[in-house]
Amino acid sequence: MKNAFKTLLNTVLLCTFVSVTQQGLAESLATSDAVKTTPNIVLVLADDMSWFDIGAYHQAIDYVPKNAITPNIDKIAEEGMMFTRSFTATAMCAVTRQQLYTGIYPVRNGAYGNHTRVYDGVKSAAHYFRDMGYRVGLAGKGHIFPKASFPFEKAGGENKTAKGESSFGIDVTRRFMARDKDQPFFLIVASANPHGPWNRGDTKQYPKNKLEVPVFLNDTPGLRHRLSQYLAEVSDLDREVGLLEAEVEKLGIKNDTIFIFTSEQGSSLPFGKWTNYDSGLQTAFIIRWPNNIEAGTTSAAMIEYVDVVPTLTDLVKGTVPENLDGSSFKPVLLGQATEHKDYVYGIQTSLNVHEGAPYPIRSVRGKQYKLIHNIYAEGKFSNVITENDWFKDELKAEKKINKSNYARYVTRPEFELYDIIKDPFEQVNIIDQPQYQDKITALKSHLSNWMAQQGDLGLETEMVVCERKGFSHRRCP
Repeated sequence: MKNAFKTLLNTVLLCTFVSVTQQGLAESLATSDAVKTTPNIVLVLADDMSWFDIGAYHQAIDYVPKNAITPNIDKIAEEGMMFTRSFTATAMCAVTRQQLYTGIYPVRNGAYGNHTRVYDGVKSAAHYFRDMGYRVGLAGKGHIFPKASFPFEKAGGENKTAKGESSFGIDVTRRFMARDKDQPFFLIVASANPHGPWNRGDTKQYPKNKLEVPVFLNDTPGLRHRLSQYLAEVSDLDREVGLLEAEVEKLGIKNDTIFIFTSEQGSSLPFGKWTNYDSGLQTAFIIRWPNNIEAGTTSAAMIEYVDVVPTLTDLVKGTVPENLDGSSFKPVLLGQATEHKDYVYGIQTSLNVHEGAPYPIRSVRGKQYKLIHNIYAEGKFSNVITENDWFKDELKAEKKINKSNYARYVTRPEFELYDIIKDPFEQVNIIDQPQYQDKITALKSHLSNWMAQQGDLGLETEMVVCERKGFSHRRCP
């Protein structure tokens, strides 16, 4: 009897202990979840950087040139998720930033030309996160207009110099991150690296004779020289990421911070910036959120810059702002889905690009095929690259090496079709091959429907782009 009572007592005590323990664990988890609903957000944006110039992508994708030395960015990838099919809708700095911050494609937000402005009343991440109780700051490059649509607190400088700890004034950035510890922050760090002039970093890291030249560029001494300078600045950008990472560690907020690195559009070498090729529109996108996003994962889900704001608001609040073009890929981040979009879109407005003439380009990309429509193909494709003496000399010389890369860059047919899986750098235009005609018809329909939804009239839209100027130094007729 005594033993039975003792057993009963032990059972009661054990159950009580388990119950209390479970209750405490539940309360702990609830507290933890409460913290996780208001994470800090640090979004690092490069400037004119090709997506494949990051070491982490060298391990994931076999066909890319393996040049870049980026240990700090690679570390973020090791601790988070790396996307291999992320895209901007426009390979131009200001246009890319304004779609990224608003979640709205360029024509519909109003900023579809180089250095143009969004429509009055358009909101950005600054509004959405401020309304959720965040401090919202921007360090580095702006190129966003008007200010009412982007009410970010200044959290760093903007001038790029050959000297200095960072291109964005990290001392101010540090103070922003450390201030008001009880309030979460959303911080965009828009580096000026590796935008030209390429005057930062150590070119000794990149001996010219050891570089892998991308297949869409001509392997010449002049190109290797430029590539070495550009890659040195990529590594300087990586150093800046290391400075930010060190600050996150110092503040003890790593587990409570969503850390994103993305590369903007492609480099200012041919076929990158100002084009609708994947080497221009595809972006690096790496995101880390400890204990929420599985470390060391890679996703092939297709995402766009317009998806970033709705995804972040969804992660933080579980809701998405109305009237955006983007959609949340939160399920992909949390391991609940492997796919996001079936198609992504591209637009290039060339009229007010430096040295540019009217040459509207539109594109649609599925998981295997990419269609590019050069709407005014009879015009002249021109920009600061094509008018550069170096490029002109290279164009003349390429005939001697039996190449046509640069000739193809300046003279284009109305339509181009590429099999992205077989031909990832879009070297062989298969538009005239009869077996693809049904695919072409379907892609044309997708592109036409998207343009109609955006209110995009092609050449007509391009010809009025100067009405959208947002900066006083715009080069419009």
